[in-house]
Amino acid sequence: MARGTKTELVERLSHITGISKVILLHRQPLSAVLVAQRMSWAAGRQTTRIEDVAYCLLGIFGVHLSFVYGEEHRAFRRLQEAIILSVPDLSLFAWQLELPPSESGSAGALQFGSISTKQSREYCGLFAKSPAEFKQCRSYIMRKPFGRHELLPLNGSIMAKMQVLIETVPMEGGYRYLLPLDCFPESEPDVTLCVRIRKYGYNEFVRQGPYCLTKFNRPLLNPVVTTSRYLLPQMPVQESHSYIQETANLDFIGQSRSCGIQIMLPEKMWVHMLDPSPNTRFDGEDRVFYLTGHNTEYDSAMVRLRGGVVSDFGELVEVNFECVFCALGWSSTDGAKMPECTVIDYNNFAAEFVFRAEVSGWDFSRNYFRERLAYHRIPRASFAIVQGRKSPIRVSFTASLVADGNICRNRFWKVWFSYEACEGKVLGKKKNIQWPCKL
Repeated sequence: MARGTKTELVERLSHITGISKVILLHRQPLSAVLVAQRMSWAAGRQTTRIEDVAYCLLGIFGVHLSFVYGEEHRAFRRLQEAIILSVPDLSLFAWQLELPPSESGSAGALQFGSISTKQSREYCGLFAKSPAEFKQCRSYIMRKPFGRHELLPLNGSIMAKMQVLIETVPMEGGYRYLLPLDCFPESEPDVTLCVRIRKYGYNEFVRQGPYCLTKFNRPLLNPVVTTSRYLLPQMPVQESHSYIQETANLDFIGQSRSCGIQIMLPEKMWVHMLDPSPNTRFDGEDRVFYLTGHNTEYDSAMVRLRGGVVSDFGELVEVNFECVFCALGWSSTDGAKMPECTVIDYNNFAAEFVFRAEVSGWDFSRNYFRERLAYHRIPRASFAIVQGRKSPIRVSFTASLVADGNICRNRFWKVWFSYEACEGKVLGKKKNIQWPCKL
């Protein structure tokens, strides 16, 4: 028996399905609706076969998949890969997990970006497991992206060539990565939603904090130049058999590292976010260069450090001085064998670009790094006098071997920096070279 026409029942249909009236009446194309919002329409859908959760959505996204009954949850992952290839929409990553019942009382605080210490150590892949995780996306609106982005499923990961956002970490001198999702809540048009991503391995990223999204509308976040990164759709199989990895209450990211050297900075001293080399083996949040395997030949690195005025939001707004820190041999866990380190004035480092290009070509091999330091007559010293805006600055460091399972599964080197204004003229380049090497 006829209940009425679509036009007559559109209000009721829209309320039941969550699909807007303009879509139901074909006044707006599906392509104008966020991927996350389209997923939310199926958040409550139940099917007899697990695969049909994905197969029933093919028309909504305009993609094609072969039907392979028996693949179960793999079908929804294939759907997301197909969407990436055909729809330039990062809201595919805007899903959220529900908090466990024991923690549900803090759900409001967690909805946008407030993460406890325990929750900040919870990681997962970038892909959702089902449309149910998109149910909070019904009111999200599309925003013009920061720039053109390219996503490509490749060898079990998603190769992403795009801009990310940087969130500075006040008092620590580091930074975090945020992946902008090109959407905002309907009630907050000045906000852009993001997910936190964390570097795992070499230039690979996992999602940090699956229970919430981060919103930004403050100047402390800055876009980073477009480059290629690898987003992991799910946690590595060899590391985790669950959705979220926890290892004896230790940080999963730290446990993936075999050795490292961590940079500890005083207030108003910062890591230059574009200059850590090799950048693929540097984590800005922990401010640590690291290796993940047993090949310790490549334990050398360099980074530019800045001192200056910092805003109330933790953003560096005025540079006072800049120096370069170089270190090699930090894979050793023998406390009697110190890593070879030096700090030099960045403005007097005339060979910096040539030196960086040379050692990059050898993937920062320890022996070649040491040889190039000697060739360019870069002195080995535990302090440097650098020119500040108003007076010379003495920058110095000390190093020691420490243990912290949240940073590295083995003992690692920690380097403490300090600086102070000093009287007198800036010293010229030192002539004595202290790098044992074969030339």
